[in-house]
Amino acid sequence: MRKFRITVEGTAYDVTVEDLDDAGTAPVAAAPRPSAASVAPASAPVRAAPVAAAPVAAGAGAVVSPLAGTVTRLDVAVGQAVTAGQTVLMLEAMKMNTAITASVAGTVSAISVAAGASVSEGQVLLTIS
Repeated sequence: MRKFRITVEGTAYDVTVEDLDDAGTAPVAAAPRPSAASVAPASAPVRAAPVAAAPVAAGAGAVVSPLAGTVTRLDVAVGQAVTAGQTVLMLEAMKMNTAITASVAGTVSAISVAAGASVSEGQVLLTIS
């Protein structure tokens, strides 16, 4: 077994790959290459992916992401009063929207993400004081 760290769009993943010896393993056929007709031309516009937000340490009043996804909308602003259970932002993951709610009542003191940002599970999204 060999271990590798792979970074995709700023998120690091630790993976373990099993190194099989030639004895007792079936040959693996290579995937066919796409034909020239199915490949997009070099002049096709490329859409830049949103930059992943840097993780911030969680503290008291922190609202953290329950899953990895993309922030589709922010429903609050810094300085806004919120109640416990109020929707503060919307996350999209695997084509499903998840409403993220305030766990406590208070005032939004910091927002760590923006609409379009990719977030990871456990990342602080905003802070309520």
